[in-house]
Amino acid sequence: MKNLRRITLLSVVLVGALNVRLANAEKMNAGTQDLVIQKMERVLSAIGKEDPSWVPTQQRLADLLAERARDRFMLEVEANCDGCKGSKADRQKAIGIYEDLLRQVSLNEHGPILFQLAHLYEMAGQNDNAIRLFEQIIKEAKAKKINPAIVSRSHASLGDLLFQKNKFRDARYHYVIALKDDKLENRALVTYNMAWCDFNEDKLSSAITILETLLKNKHLITRDTEEGSKYDPVFHADIMRDLATFYSRKNINDREIAQFETLAPAQNRKELLFHFAGEADRLGQKQAAHKILNRYLEQPDLTKSERLSAFVRMAQVNYDRGQTTQSTQDFAKAAAAFKNTDCDDESKCEELQKTMKRYVTELHRLKKLNPDQDLLNAYVIYNKTFPTDIEMANRGSQIAMDMKKYPLAIQIYRSISESRKFSAKEREEALNNEVSAAEKSQDLNLRREAYLHYLKYSDNDAKSFEVRYQLAYLSYQQKQLKEAAVAFNDLTEDKKGSADLRKKAADLSLDSAAQLKNEETLQKWAWDYAKIFPAHRAEFEALARKSLMNEVASVANNPKSSSSDMKKALKKVMSTDVATAKPTEKVLFYTNASVLAQKTGEDSIYVQSVLALIAMNEVSDLKKDELREQLAAHYEKHLDFKNAYRMASQVRSSKVSEKDREFRLGTLADLAEMNPERHYKAALKAGLKGERSLIMRSRLVLLSSNPVKELKAQAPELKQKPDLLNETALLVYARTMDKSGLKSVFEMKELRRKSAAQFFQKQDFYNKVAIFHPKIASHQLNGKNDRTVQKSIQERMSLTAKADGLLKESLALKDITAQLITLNIVASENERLVKDLASLPMPKGLSPAEQRQYVDLLKGRSKPYLLKARTAKQKMDELWAQSPALGQLASEYKNARPEIQKLLLREMQILEDLPGRGRMKTAVSDALGSSSFSSRDLVSARKSVSENPSNVRDLENLKYLETKMGHPLMPSYLEARLNQIQRGKSL
Repeated sequence: MKNLRRITLLSVVLVGALNVRLANAEKMNAGTQDLVIQKMERVLSAIGKEDPSWVPTQQRLADLLAERARDRFMLEVEANCDGCKGSKADRQKAIGIYEDLLRQVSLNEHGPILFQLAHLYEMAGQNDNAIRLFEQIIKEAKAKKINPAIVSRSHASLGDLLFQKNKFRDARYHYVIALKDDKLENRALVTYNMAWCDFNEDKLSSAITILETLLKNKHLITRDTEEGSKYDPVFHADIMRDLATFYSRKNINDREIAQFETLAPAQNRKELLFHFAGEADRLGQKQAAHKILNRYLEQPDLTKSERLSAFVRMAQVNYDRGQTTQSTQDFAKAAAAFKNTDCDDESKCEELQKTMKRYVTELHRLKKLNPDQDLLNAYVIYNKTFPTDIEMANRGSQIAMDMKKYPLAIQIYRSISESRKFSAKEREEALNNEVSAAEKSQDLNLRREAYLHYLKYSDNDAKSFEVRYQLAYLSYQQKQLKEAAVAFNDLTEDKKGSADLRKKAADLSLDSAAQLKNEETLQKWAWDYAKIFPAHRAEFEALARKSLMNEVASVANNPKSSSSDMKKALKKVMSTDVATAKPTEKVLFYTNASVLAQKTGEDSIYVQSVLALIAMNEVSDLKKDELREQLAAHYEKHLDFKNAYRMASQVRSSKVSEKDREFRLGTLADLAEMNPERHYKAALKAGLKGERSLIMRSRLVLLSSNPVKELKAQAPELKQKPDLLNETALLVYARTMDKSGLKSVFEMKELRRKSAAQFFQKQDFYNKVAIFHPKIASHQLNGKNDRTVQKSIQERMSLTAKADGLLKESLALKDITAQLITLNIVASENERLVKDLASLPMPKGLSPAEQRQYVDLLKGRSKPYLLKARTAKQKMDELWAQSPALGQLASEYKNARPEIQKLLLREMQILEDLPGRGRMKTAVSDALGSSSFSSRDLVSARKSVSENPSNVRDLENLKYLETKMGHPLMPSYLEARLNQIQRGKSL
């Protein structure tokens, strides 16, 4: 749409000229104008409305105010301010006077007032009031005999107002009427506005025809002034530009290009042709623009700058036509021509540079959303032509960046950073941009070159630190981990860098070391970083510990790890500070420590580690039970039954039944010399059956404060295993010697053929023999007289007969000791009887023959006794030589526990005191004389097993000693341990 402000300004000027002529007055200067207005205001204040001069004076004052308002308005336009010169106040005063005159005075010819008032409304922005007044003038023109010139101008002005309201058809109607007035002033402007009405009504051909007609009548292109009508070259150029716009709305042909060139005034032809080309280009008529530019280049008086501008525009048009290669080539030629052209005028050189820059920037603007290679080439060409234009260099490099042409962007940036023509700040910025471009390229080699280039040319220590970091990170990305690790570590100690970046460098150095599996370096650096970065001490210490844990796990799980390797790892673990460790770290720490300690035999460390885990809230109850079980097994393995019991008693795992748990606790308590009775009873109450229940019952008997009573209570169950009942009964008897209390137990049918009952029975026999033996051994034959001799012989024979009876009784007992002691009595006493008979004095008064007869009689009577003695002696010798019963007895005594040995000692002592020789006699003597073990021996054996829990030899030795003098349960417990070792299992 046309420039409405121009129409407004023209209206102001034209109305002012009309007002001057209508008022028939000469143009006043501002000072005279102000003086006249002041005088008239004073005159009006002194006269009344009834005065005949009041009306014309009021009208004259309004005319002067309107004129001054227009003058001031023009000054405001020049000053580019709104109301700063007072135009609005004058305008409002004039409007008030005119409106008052129209209300109070009846005028036959008030057209000039209406016209002035309408234009004042228009200038005040009260367009609707202006339209109303113009319509009133037109309507009352004939009736009020209004001047035709005013009526024509009213049509024209009304057309302008309607035009502003986009009522183009109505506006054209009034323009046509106004143009019918041959004396209409400024016809060219009305015609021009009418063309725009057609253009806006899409009547393009009519609009073009109107402008062409107007332009062919140059004498019409004038404006009215106080000096009269004058040619308006500016208006002429405006019409040409609008014609270019109208032409460009249709397909431009050669006729129109020629017509435009012909109609254009010579003094503006170059500029107007260039504008025409631009309009055609703007509206997409690239072919026409190309032709117009060719006509432009044919103009004879083009300057270098104008030709360069045209050439640049031509390059742009060619580009838009799709001839991108030609466009770029054209621009390159222009650039080359510029460099080869001597510029005597520096300002012209600058202008030429601006022109080329304008081409590139305009091309950039057009291609801003979709930059392409041609745009980039244009920047490259420009940069080579004007290498000191850093703004364009940066723009070009940015285009290269946007197009991901990173090497080219780096090339441009590097040309800045390596040139001393630029400031240090600019060079530093270029170096930064080069680094950024290389990083965005994701080309690792390009990045490395950029980083090294930066470090070579930059003086910025802080930024250099960042680049060194990125260079190290690049090595990290390229898996050059050894180099990266060292570089990152170096950065951590450089205080020129930011704390944050140094921290990141520390993190990545550790990560690199981790990937290299260099746990030793990782740990060393992590501990160093804990000191370098106090705020992150806990974090780095955690990493050091984690690395150590990884190393420990590797050593512990490696079958090739030696004991020395594991001990070394354990030493590192135990020297590690866990004060800042998180609970989860501590769990791992103590777990690994316990594993290593267990494998290296560091029992105290193992126990401490497991106890530490048990004490941690973060360890689940289930896991704690597992740990307690493990620790209990450890204690048990080392014969520390008291602590094993303590650990096992804290286990609450539901995996173990109540009866099994109580049985185990009872066993451990028993072995620990603690009172196990409540556990044994609880196990039995929980339903424990089988052999284990019988063993517990036996232990309850032996541990009882009243074992006899307890044995009687448990006997009904113990009889299920007669051997166990037999052994228990013997032990109770050995402890209590309560023969009468145990009689009912020994008489149980399950024990009738067992050693306990036999032992019980033969004790009476031994007592009987012990009473009898002194009696017979002390008997003497009385040789005082025959009567006493006969009586004492009878007594002795009676005693020997009793000895024979005891021998028979011993055979019935089937007890080797009873047989030997009775055989000894029989042999010795029968032999003594024979000797005593032989030593009796001869009766008095016998003749020699009677004496011989008496001797023969004694010999005859002694012979059976002598034979009996010899037979008994022979039997004893046989038994001493090879009796299996004697060998078994000697062995049983030798291996028996002390309480059993106590029972057997009487029997063994009896055998030892009997006369005789032989292998079995020696066996008995050896058994009695075998060295006894002290409690010190037992303690030493237990210590050996505690220190070497899996040593079979030590276990067997301890088992032997325990059997001899230790805890009753230990032999069977140690036997189970040995069986487990043989099966390849551990406790």
